Amino acid sequence: MIRKAEGLKDSLDMAARLFGEQTGLLLGTLIKAVYAAREMPPDQALSITYQSALSDYRSTCEVMGASVTHTKARALAREMLNDWEAIFQVLAHPHLPLTNNEAEQALRHWVILRSICHGTRTEDGTRIFAVLISVIETRCIRQQSPWIYLAAVIRQRRAGFSVPRLPLVKGV
Repeated sequence: MIRKAEGLKDSLDMAARLFGEQTGLLLGTLIKAVYAAREMPPDQALSITYQSALSDYRSTCEVMGASVTHTKARALAREMLNDWEAIFQVLAHPHLPLTNNEAEQALRHWVILRSICHGTRTEDGTRIFAVLISVIETRCIRQQSPWIYLAAVIRQRRAGFSVPRLPLVKGV
């Protein structure tokens, strides 16, 4: 979002430039507030402290998303509105990460694999691929072998039993 706002600041279109500046200023202010809240929790939620600024900004996004002719400004305004709750969730819970970089990095190699393999051929294949990715990544994050767990799943299913739950602690 910050990168997109920075790009708009260089626009020749005055409305897009102002929207980029307003977005950058608001996000910068909120990021500083989140870092400060991590150091010393505030008396009230940041979403309450910045309620007026967020309300004004939301109104601006609604106008920009509906009427502005600048394609990238309109796209950013609509993106902000569509993802409003997710973007500003960190104000209610400052301990949450400010970006989704960690999640994107965790998925990077899977995206590359999908590209190399040209995706799946069916909805079932896509669903199975997504479940396997989830299981493998969850086990790796928990510092557990995904392969031991997947072997146990196959063994259980072949024997006619239900799939074992993902354990919360190290082990199978």
